[in-house]
Amino acid sequence: MSKWEAKEKRMEDIVTAAFEIFLEKGYEGTSMEAIASKAQISKGGLYHHFSSKDEILYYANAKLSEPVDNFLRQAAEQDNPVDGLRFYIRHYIGHWMAHQRELSFFFLTLTKAISCPETWPNYRDYYDNLIGTIAGLYEKGVANRQLSSHRTRARATTLVAALDGILADLVMNEKLSEAEVIGDFEDQFIDSILMR
Repeated sequence: MSKWEAKEKRMEDIVTAAFEIFLEKGYEGTSMEAIASKAQISKGGLYHHFSSKDEILYYANAKLSEPVDNFLRQAAEQDNPVDGLRFYIRHYIGHWMAHQRELSFFFLTLTKAISCPETWPNYRDYYDNLIGTIAGLYEKGVANRQLSSHRTRARATTLVAALDGILADLVMNEKLSEAEVIGDFEDQFIDSILMR
């Protein structure tokens, strides 16, 4: 195993350990010592990779969110922007519904981020990119005369907020159907503005 591969493996071990402990004990109940122990690394070794549990929390969240980042990239690469929007909605909801423990971790991270203003610029950059990419799909759809003219940035912002909001409801409300929710999102955020 190369030095780079060994470092990647160590980082994966730390993320996996942190993920489990944060979910089990919450943010306040998690310590660097507990993460180091679970990852089978010395506390000094852990500090070699991460300076704080905040840093681990946000790094783990970024790693667990990589599939969603890939969905966004793939949606933006679609030739047809309407197909790109449908792709993103379906895959975003489907992914988190299939990975509910990771979704719990995502919400834990957001809750922590809200209480730490120093993390806001990172989240703002992330959401600006996300909203900008989706707004770009809407703009392309309007330019192609597939979608009616509308405030694309406002619609993209609302879509992103609604997607994050519905995830909690889907997890807690067993009466909701994933397919029905996806259909409702496509109806409200795509079909309602399709050019006829």
